[in-house]
Amino acid sequence: MPVAASVSRRAVLAGLCLAGCRLRRGHDVVVGTVAARTGERAPWGVDLVRGLELAVEQQNARGGVNGRRVRLAVVDDESRDERAGHLTARMIEREAPLALFGEVSSAATERAAAAAQRRGVPFISPAATGRDVTRVGDWVFRTNLTDAEQARALARYARQTLQRRRVALVYRRSSILHLAMADAFAQAFRAGGGEVALRDSYADDTELVRLVGRVRASNADVVYAPADAPDAGRMAVALRQGRCAAQVLGNDGWASPEVRRYAQDAVVGALYADGFTLNIPRTEVDAFVQGFRERYRALPGTFAALGFDAMRWVLHAAQRAPQAEATTLRELLLGSRWDEAVAGPFVVDPRRNLARAVFVLRYERDGVGVAGTVTP
Repeated sequence: MPVAASVSRRAVLAGLCLAGCRLRRGHDVVVGTVAARTGERAPWGVDLVRGLELAVEQQNARGGVNGRRVRLAVVDDESRDERAGHLTARMIEREAPLALFGEVSSAATERAAAAAQRRGVPFISPAATGRDVTRVGDWVFRTNLTDAEQARALARYARQTLQRRRVALVYRRSSILHLAMADAFAQAFRAGGGEVALRDSYADDTELVRLVGRVRASNADVVYAPADAPDAGRMAVALRQGRCAAQVLGNDGWASPEVRRYAQDAVVGALYADGFTLNIPRTEVDAFVQGFRERYRALPGTFAALGFDAMRWVLHAAQRAPQAEATTLRELLLGSRWDEAVAGPFVVDPRRNLARAVFVLRYERDGVGVAGTVTP
């Protein structure tokens, strides 16, 4: 064979291979997320991505979406909120995803959601809790409860289940988030017939010690202390040392193992709200934990569970669409429910409002137990 003919044939074969590779890639159902895989939010961002990834891998093991392989595209925003919108817009242009999933940060999620809204791509927030991101637009969904919704649910639990009457609200003075959660708790607690006996804040450990004395003097029978993990541990120790007998309630910041390491016995008996627990005896939870451990040699966190649920919900809806198309998917998500969610069943109504239960968890001497569940 002449050299020129051989070269020509190789070029044709290479072209056919390239076209075939493009065709196979173009045949994929692409879903995407802008995530914090590096930077200060990386521990939570990686947990979330693993949950999304595991759901995609399991879907592909079941045959994908109507015979088409699902591919998860992930872009790292380096824990920088200002990058989320630009990166989302670029992902939409390059990947043409069927759906997009949000970050753990509410600020980053809102920026990403706005980019998806402008381009008509269904956007799901599985993890951001600071604000209701669905206000960005009608292409935006969420499958997690906001901090305020969890605070209101915990307030109703304190009134209706625990039968507590007087609450002391305490939080770090500089935290706008925890102030807003105290507002939400107070509103719901008063609506249930309870009384706010004390509302106070602190700036440092010295003020915290004095604050505990005011809590004890208020005769509150429950203390709501939204906090991040370091402050939660300090609060538990201060309340125990100050001989405060009131029931302690916290937000999901109390869920960190750091609280147990710092507070040890002082945290025993404290209750806190969270979106997921490994300690619910459900087959869905057992299968999820087993699959996660086999894949990552680790236990899943709350963000992994929420990401897993959100992805499975979306892919289940996509299975019911004759064509994997954004508008059809959006319509299928409206007014739908997902009963197989490992963090508990949820419903997204036709107005994109979410209903799902909050877990109330209790620190015990040998771990964490489930005290109950409550629906916001």
